[in-house]
Amino acid sequence: MATKREMQIELIELLEEKARREKKFRYRKMFGSLYDWQREFIKHTASYSETCLCAANRIGKTYTGTYIDAIHAMGDYPEGWDGHKFEHPPLIWCLGYSGEKCRDLLQKELFGIKTDAGFSGGLIPADLIMSYESMTGTPGAMRTVRVKHVSGGVSTVQFWSYSQGQHALMGDSVDWFHIDEEPRDQSIHPQVLTRTATGDKGKGGRGILTFTPENGRTELVIKFMDSPGAGQYFMRKGWDDAPHLSEDVKTKLLDSFPAHQRDMRTKGLPMLGHGRIYDMSEDFISCEAFEIPDHWLLIGGMDFGYDHPQSQVKLAINPDSDEIYLTNAWKCSKVSANDAWGTTKHWQEGVPIAWPHDGLMREKGRDDAKQQADHYSDAGFNLLGERATWDGSSNSVEQGLYELRQRMQLGTFKVFQGCRDFFDEFLQYHRDDKGKIVKTRDDILDAVRYAYMMKRRAKAKGEILRPKTVSFDKIIIPTANHW
Repeated sequence: MATKREMQIELIELLEEKARREKKFRYRKMFGSLYDWQREFIKHTASYSETCLCAANRIGKTYTGTYIDAIHAMGDYPEGWDGHKFEHPPLIWCLGYSGEKCRDLLQKELFGIKTDAGFSGGLIPADLIMSYESMTGTPGAMRTVRVKHVSGGVSTVQFWSYSQGQHALMGDSVDWFHIDEEPRDQSIHPQVLTRTATGDKGKGGRGILTFTPENGRTELVIKFMDSPGAGQYFMRKGWDDAPHLSEDVKTKLLDSFPAHQRDMRTKGLPMLGHGRIYDMSEDFISCEAFEIPDHWLLIGGMDFGYDHPQSQVKLAINPDSDEIYLTNAWKCSKVSANDAWGTTKHWQEGVPIAWPHDGLMREKGRDDAKQQADHYSDAGFNLLGERATWDGSSNSVEQGLYELRQRMQLGTFKVFQGCRDFFDEFLQYHRDDKGKIVKTRDDILDAVRYAYMMKRRAKAKGEILRPKTVSFDKIIIPTANHW
């Protein structure tokens, strides 16, 4: 019969073994401890091929994503799991900013820390790791890790960094992807999707995106937030959804954030200090072309250019509702004023046209004394007698951007779908990380702003198209002697 001491030692050993197993298989209890929104996020992966979590800092977005990755890799789905399930060992891609970020944020959560004795501390037990290959150039980082799957097969987890570029993401048919933090290179996401086309045994792969929107309202963010496709689901969560953050921690963190970043870091709202300026989707502001009524007002705009494109636009204004429509847009480099008139005359003739201050400059490469604006007036354009300003005073760029963006959001500025050159500029018009406007490919956008500034000088379409009257008192009637 065992002594009391022997029984105590056995009990201690059993408790230690229990603790070891609980630590080893902690993923099995995690599902029951998730927040409701984390469970909801998992659930949507069954119905959508892409599920996006746009979230504040420190609320557990990467933790949520890597937990899902781990469950798929092992195939050990907990009771009550209503998210997507793979019936086979999947190929999983985990993507981050760099090799270091992949190692410290994704690899560490999934597999723990790599030591000479192997892996320890990750969601996936070390004895399920069948083999691995290191990532070149990043100490301790893995390129590929193979995991034993409950089916008896082997899942493959691969880590990719955005710094490798989209061309590195080729060749494989991916079953599951996890994009952690949004890539600045907007070609990464489409390339990943391409790799999922034949994933999950031909049914099409799927995946998740977990990030804080530090890049602002990029095209990717806008797509998910404003006009998600049939296979896309968007979720935004902030500090109010993370009870584990104490008020003291929130206060200290908030004080450390610059004021312009606080909504982004605490609520998951895209930061507008940099990134796209007109931060909405093309579909949101586009409309089908229609015949403009005669009582509507027309105003044109132009931006001078030769080595860089010159541009011409026309706006139509509904005087009853104050809605504004961009109906025509054109740009071209290395063309003369006469060539520009020949191309746009059929929709610009007679329309009053706003122009910028550089129209007062002498045209480059010409010896005559004419200003740039004079050459366009001579060609046939109906240029206004003054440069574009706000009510004769300032020509503030920021005021124009603010008002046009507000109109776009309210639905009172629309663009005819055929204005492709406009949309090409609209989709990439942005500020740099210091908030400065990046002055490239903005010729049509500038012309639109000039026309908008001078909308007080617009004229009714019917008045512009009215035939010119002839003064009969100047017509000489021939007499008999003239015959």
